[in-house]
Amino acid sequence: MADNKTLNLVELQAGMRVRMNDGALAEIVENPRDGFWLIVRYIDHPTDPSLIDAGEQQVFATDVATLET
Repeated sequence: MADNKTLNLVELQAGMRVRMNDGALAEIVENPRDGFWLIVRYIDHPTDPSLIDAGEQQVFATDVATLET
């Protein structure tokens, strides 16, 4: 996680939005609650717009920067 902030992935719910380290914005589709992975769909991706229409993607805990409110 970025900036020495602690984000407990186990607590995140489907429908929540997270900002990724690369600036992308993703919505959680499913959380396997293992603390390592989230299944998301990208809403915005500044470096790879093709991911917006790519369906569900797995992202690793260290790729998540913050929870968007």
